[in-house]
Amino acid sequence: MISLTELHAEEGLLMNGELTVVAKVEVLEVVGKLDVSEESSPVIETIDVNGFQVLPSQVESAKSMFERHLDIASKFRPKNPYLKTAYMNVLLSLTQTICQSPQELSNDDVADAGVALAYLREAGFELDWLEKKLDVVKEKKKKEEACLAEIQEMDEHVKSLKKKYLDLEAQIDKKAELLAARAPLSLNDDNVV
Repeated sequence: MISLTELHAEEGLLMNGELTVVAKVEVLEVVGKLDVSEESSPVIETIDVNGFQVLPSQVESAKSMFERHLDIASKFRPKNPYLKTAYMNVLLSLTQTICQSPQELSNDDVADAGVALAYLREAGFELDWLEKKLDVVKEKKKKEEACLAEIQEMDEHVKSLKKKYLDLEAQIDKKAELLAARAPLSLNDDNVV
């Protein structure tokens, strides 16, 4: 058992605010009959991709990863199929995270991705290629934050300039009054008191 506070405090357990739990259940004895038909409780089937069990929706991503990076699992140590599945889920989640727009990622997401990468490397995955991509994401995130700060600063400057413009416009009205005050009088002008 782990408390929610400990779960949030432990590094590497949460990925994008999600926790993947893999459980192995062994049935020792069946007592009675199950009232649920097989049709109403479908079993989610997995497909083997290079010795790793993945969901049908993950097959293309996993195959593509193994085709592009042949040595990705050459030093992978765990043999337990459930652990292998858990590690693969973390790896696929990490690749999905890295492919998100920096705008969609918080700094915590980027930091968690680094922790997940270290976790996967410790298990034996060869992930130099993914670390380079994570470095690019980190750099893009820094640029995004710097640009946002610059834009905010420019917005403040524009507000200041608009205020100065309005003040200058008010002064133009004063200039018109000055010109009227300086205008010479005409003896033919009946409107002067």
